[in-house]
Amino acid sequence: MLLAVDIGNTEIGFGLWDGGWRARFRVRTVVGKTPDEYDVLLRALLSRDGVEPGCLSRAVVGSVVPPLTQVFRELLGGWLGREPLLVGPGVRTGLPLRVDHPSEVGADLVAGAVAAQAKLGAPCIVVDFGTATTFACVDREGALRGGAIAPGLAASAEALKKRTALLPEVPLEAPPQALGRNTRQAMQSGLVFGYVGLVRELLRRLAAELGQAPVIATGGLAGLIAPLVEEIEEVDPWLVLDGLRLIADRNLPSP
Repeated sequence: MLLAVDIGNTEIGFGLWDGGWRARFRVRTVVGKTPDEYDVLLRALLSRDGVEPGCLSRAVVGSVVPPLTQVFRELLGGWLGREPLLVGPGVRTGLPLRVDHPSEVGADLVAGAVAAQAKLGAPCIVVDFGTATTFACVDREGALRGGAIAPGLAASAEALKKRTALLPEVPLEAPPQALGRNTRQAMQSGLVFGYVGLVRELLRRLAAELGQAPVIATGGLAGLIAPLVEEIEEVDPWLVLDGLRLIADRNLPSP
Protein backbone atom coordinates (compact mmCIF):
# COMPACT_ATOMS: atom_id res chain seq x y z
CA MET A 1 0.00 0.00 0.00
CA LEU A 2 1.23 3.48 -0.90
CA LEU A 3 0.91 6.53 1.35
CA ALA A 4 1.00 9.82 -0.55
CA VAL A 5 1.56 13.02 1.44
CA ASP A 6 0.96 16.50 0.01
CA ILE A 7 2.35 19.08 2.46
CA GLY A 8 1.02 22.55 1.74
CA ASN A 9 1.20 25.82 3.62
CA THR A 10 -2.37 25.56 4.89
CA GLU A 11 -3.24 21.86 4.76
CA ILE A 12 -1.58 18.46 4.52
CA GLY A 13 -3.31 15.95 2.28
CA PHE A 14 -2.91 12.21 2.75
CA GLY A 15 -3.95 9.40 0.44
CA LEU A 16 -3.83 5.61 0.75
CA TRP A 17 -3.48 3.87 -2.61
CA ASP A 18 -4.06 0.13 -2.90
CA GLY A 19 -5.00 -0.34 -6.53
CA GLY A 20 -7.38 2.60 -6.01
CA TRP A 21 -7.78 5.29 -3.39
CA ARG A 22 -8.72 3.53 -0.17
CA ALA A 23 -8.88 6.77 1.80
CA ARG A 24 -8.02 10.46 1.37
CA PHE A 25 -8.11 13.12 4.06
CA ARG A 26 -6.65 16.47 5.08
CA VAL A 27 -5.42 18.06 8.28
CA ARG A 28 -4.34 21.61 9.01
CA THR A 29 -0.64 22.32 8.56
CA VAL A 30 1.11 23.03 11.86
CA VAL A 31 4.78 23.91 11.59
CA GLY A 32 6.57 23.11 14.84
CA LYS A 33 5.00 19.74 15.53
CA THR A 34 7.55 17.01 16.08
CA PRO A 35 7.75 13.69 14.23
CA ASP A 36 6.35 12.02 17.35
CA GLU A 37 3.33 14.35 17.39
CA TYR A 38 2.57 13.72 13.73
CA ASP A 39 3.14 10.01 14.35
CA VAL A 40 0.33 9.96 16.92
CA LEU A 41 -1.97 11.99 14.67
CA LEU A 42 -1.35 9.96 11.53
CA ARG A 43 -1.71 6.62 13.31
CA ALA A 44 -5.11 7.74 14.62
CA LEU A 45 -6.23 8.86 11.16
CA LEU A 46 -5.07 5.65 9.49
CA SER A 47 -6.73 3.49 12.13
CA ARG A 48 -10.12 4.85 11.10
CA ASP A 49 -9.67 2.92 7.86
CA GLY A 50 -8.21 -0.15 9.53
CA VAL A 51 -4.66 0.64 8.43
CA GLU A 52 -1.54 0.29 10.56
CA PRO A 53 1.91 1.63 9.64
CA GLY A 54 3.02 -1.94 8.95
CA CYS A 55 0.52 -2.11 6.07
CA LEU A 56 2.50 0.50 4.13
CA SER A 57 5.09 -0.62 1.60
CA ARG A 58 5.79 2.71 -0.13
CA ALA A 59 5.48 6.42 0.64
CA VAL A 60 5.85 9.57 -1.44
CA VAL A 61 6.03 13.12 -0.12
CA GLY A 62 5.53 16.36 -1.99
CA SER A 63 6.24 19.34 0.24
CA VAL A 64 6.43 23.12 -0.05
CA VAL A 65 7.09 23.51 3.69
CA PRO A 66 10.79 22.68 4.28
CA PRO A 67 10.57 22.23 8.09
CA LEU A 68 7.86 19.60 7.65
CA THR A 69 9.73 17.85 4.85
CA GLN A 70 12.29 16.72 7.39
CA VAL A 71 9.58 15.81 9.93
CA PHE A 72 7.85 13.44 7.51
CA ARG A 73 11.13 12.10 6.17
CA GLU A 74 12.00 11.01 9.70
CA LEU A 75 8.50 9.80 10.55
CA LEU A 76 7.92 7.73 7.41
CA GLY A 77 11.50 6.54 7.33
CA GLY A 78 10.91 5.03 10.76
CA TRP A 79 7.73 3.35 9.60
CA LEU A 80 9.14 1.93 6.36
CA GLY A 81 12.70 1.21 7.39
CA ARG A 82 13.90 3.39 4.49
CA GLU A 83 13.37 6.95 3.36
CA PRO A 84 10.17 7.90 1.56
CA LEU A 85 10.39 9.25 -1.96
CA LEU A 86 10.70 13.05 -1.77
CA VAL A 87 9.59 14.79 -4.95
CA GLY A 88 12.36 17.10 -6.07
CA PRO A 89 15.42 17.30 -8.32
CA GLY A 90 16.55 13.89 -9.56
CA VAL A 91 13.16 12.23 -9.22
CA ARG A 92 11.67 10.79 -12.41
CA THR A 93 8.38 12.57 -13.03
CA GLY A 94 7.92 12.20 -16.79
CA LEU A 95 7.50 15.98 -16.93
CA PRO A 96 10.42 17.93 -18.44
CA LEU A 97 10.80 21.31 -16.73
CA ARG A 98 11.55 23.85 -19.45
CA VAL A 99 11.83 26.82 -17.12
CA ASP A 100 14.74 29.02 -16.09
CA HIS A 101 15.27 27.46 -12.66
CA PRO A 102 13.81 23.92 -12.46
CA SER A 103 14.89 23.47 -8.84
CA GLU A 104 12.55 26.30 -7.81
CA VAL A 105 9.40 24.59 -9.12
CA GLY A 106 7.28 23.37 -6.20
CA ALA A 107 6.54 19.68 -5.74
CA ASP A 108 2.81 20.39 -5.67
CA LEU A 109 2.95 22.22 -8.98
CA VAL A 110 4.89 19.36 -10.57
CA ALA A 111 2.56 16.69 -9.20
CA GLY A 112 -0.53 18.60 -10.29
CA ALA A 113 0.85 19.00 -13.81
CA VAL A 114 1.74 15.30 -14.01
CA ALA A 115 -1.79 14.31 -13.01
CA ALA A 116 -3.42 16.85 -15.31
CA GLN A 117 -1.46 15.62 -18.30
CA ALA A 118 -2.45 12.03 -17.49
CA LYS A 119 -6.12 13.06 -17.33
CA LEU A 120 -6.35 15.63 -20.12
CA GLY A 121 -3.33 15.08 -22.33
CA ALA A 122 -1.06 17.89 -23.51
CA PRO A 123 -1.29 20.83 -23.66
CA CYS A 124 -3.16 21.63 -20.45
CA ILE A 125 -3.30 24.23 -17.69
CA VAL A 126 -3.65 23.56 -13.96
CA VAL A 127 -5.01 26.22 -11.61
CA ASP A 128 -4.35 25.38 -7.96
CA PHE A 129 -6.35 27.54 -5.56
CA GLY A 130 -4.24 27.24 -2.43
CA THR A 131 -2.52 29.67 -0.06
CA ALA A 132 -1.18 31.08 -3.32
CA THR A 133 -2.99 30.47 -6.59
CA THR A 134 -0.69 28.89 -9.15
CA PHE A 135 -1.11 28.39 -12.89
CA ALA A 136 0.98 25.58 -14.38
CA CYS A 137 1.19 25.31 -18.18
CA VAL A 138 2.08 22.07 -19.95
CA ASP A 139 2.89 22.50 -23.65
CA ARG A 140 2.08 20.24 -26.60
CA GLU A 141 5.29 18.29 -26.07
CA GLY A 142 4.29 17.46 -22.50
CA ALA A 143 6.79 19.79 -20.83
CA LEU A 144 6.15 22.33 -18.10
CA ARG A 145 6.76 25.70 -19.74
CA GLY A 146 6.02 27.95 -16.77
CA GLY A 147 2.94 29.70 -15.48
CA ALA A 148 1.90 32.34 -12.98
CA ILE A 149 1.62 32.79 -9.22
CA ALA A 150 -0.94 35.10 -7.61
CA PRO A 151 -1.86 35.78 -3.97
CA GLY A 152 -4.50 33.32 -2.82
CA LEU A 153 -8.05 34.48 -2.26
CA ALA A 154 -7.94 33.80 1.48
CA ALA A 155 -4.60 35.61 1.77
CA SER A 156 -6.07 38.58 -0.09
CA ALA A 157 -9.06 38.70 2.24
CA GLU A 158 -6.81 38.46 5.30
CA ALA A 159 -4.59 41.28 4.04
CA LEU A 160 -7.63 43.48 3.40
CA LYS A 161 -8.84 43.00 6.97
CA LYS A 162 -5.42 43.49 8.57
CA ARG A 163 -4.46 46.59 6.61
CA THR A 164 -7.71 48.51 7.11
CA ALA A 165 -9.15 49.94 10.31
CA LEU A 166 -12.86 49.42 9.73
CA LEU A 167 -13.32 46.56 7.27
CA PRO A 168 -14.42 43.32 8.96
CA GLU A 169 -13.62 39.70 8.23
CA VAL A 170 -16.23 38.26 5.86
CA PRO A 171 -17.06 34.71 4.77
CA LEU A 172 -15.51 33.78 1.44
CA GLU A 173 -18.64 33.26 -0.61
CA ALA A 174 -20.17 34.86 -3.67
CA PRO A 175 -22.69 37.62 -2.89
CA PRO A 176 -26.07 37.63 -4.67
CA GLN A 177 -24.94 40.40 -7.02
CA ALA A 178 -21.88 42.46 -7.87
CA LEU A 179 -23.52 45.65 -6.62
CA GLY A 180 -22.99 45.30 -2.87
CA ARG A 181 -25.73 46.81 -0.72
CA ASN A 182 -23.68 46.70 2.47
CA THR A 183 -20.06 46.40 3.56
CA ARG A 184 -20.12 42.61 3.70
CA GLN A 185 -21.59 42.24 0.22
CA ALA A 186 -19.29 44.90 -1.21
CA MET A 187 -16.22 43.13 0.17
CA GLN A 188 -17.42 39.75 -1.08
CA SER A 189 -18.07 41.24 -4.50
CA GLY A 190 -14.60 42.71 -4.72
CA LEU A 191 -12.91 39.61 -3.36
CA VAL A 192 -14.81 36.88 -5.21
CA PHE A 193 -15.83 38.54 -8.46
CA GLY A 194 -12.57 40.47 -8.59
CA TYR A 195 -10.70 37.19 -8.17
CA VAL A 196 -12.74 35.62 -10.95
CA GLY A 197 -11.55 38.47 -13.17
CA LEU A 198 -7.95 37.83 -12.16
CA VAL A 199 -8.22 34.14 -13.01
CA ARG A 200 -9.97 34.69 -16.34
CA GLU A 201 -7.50 37.35 -17.48
CA LEU A 202 -4.49 35.21 -16.60
CA LEU A 203 -6.01 32.22 -18.40
CA ARG A 204 -6.67 34.40 -21.45
CA ARG A 205 -3.08 35.63 -21.54
CA LEU A 206 -1.61 32.16 -20.89
CA ALA A 207 -3.71 30.61 -23.66
CA ALA A 208 -2.55 33.34 -26.05
CA GLU A 209 1.06 32.31 -25.40
CA LEU A 210 0.65 28.55 -24.89
CA GLY A 211 -2.19 27.89 -27.32
CA GLN A 212 -5.69 26.77 -26.46
CA ALA A 213 -5.61 24.11 -23.75
CA PRO A 214 -8.09 22.46 -21.38
CA VAL A 215 -8.03 23.86 -17.85
CA ILE A 216 -8.41 21.84 -14.64
CA ALA A 217 -8.68 23.33 -11.16
CA THR A 218 -7.72 21.99 -7.77
CA GLY A 219 -7.05 23.34 -4.27
CA GLY A 220 -9.16 24.31 -1.31
CA LEU A 221 -11.01 27.22 -2.94
CA ALA A 222 -11.53 25.64 -6.35
CA GLY A 223 -15.11 24.80 -5.43
CA LEU A 224 -15.88 28.49 -4.90
CA ILE A 225 -14.11 30.06 -7.87
CA ALA A 226 -14.13 27.40 -10.60
CA PRO A 227 -17.92 27.40 -11.18
CA LEU A 228 -17.67 31.14 -11.90
CA VAL A 229 -14.88 30.73 -14.49
CA GLU A 230 -16.21 29.26 -17.72
CA GLU A 231 -12.70 28.49 -19.00
CA ILE A 232 -12.25 25.87 -16.25
CA GLU A 233 -13.51 22.54 -17.57
CA GLU A 234 -12.96 20.27 -14.58
CA VAL A 235 -12.37 20.39 -10.83
CA ASP A 236 -10.39 17.68 -9.03
CA PRO A 237 -9.71 18.46 -5.35
CA TRP A 238 -7.27 15.53 -5.10
CA LEU A 239 -5.28 16.20 -8.27
CA VAL A 240 -1.94 16.61 -6.48
CA LEU A 241 -2.30 13.27 -4.68
CA ASP A 242 -2.97 11.61 -8.04
CA GLY A 243 0.21 13.16 -9.38
CA LEU A 244 2.23 12.00 -6.38
CA ARG A 245 0.91 8.48 -6.91
CA LEU A 246 1.96 8.54 -10.58
CA ILE A 247 5.41 9.83 -9.64
CA ALA A 248 5.75 7.09 -7.02
CA ASP A 249 4.94 4.45 -9.63
CA ARG A 250 7.75 5.80 -11.83
CA ASN A 251 10.33 5.62 -9.05
CA LEU A 252 9.32 3.00 -6.48
CA PRO A 253 8.80 -0.64 -7.45
CA SER A 254 5.45 -2.07 -6.41
CA PRO A 255 5.75 -4.89 -3.88
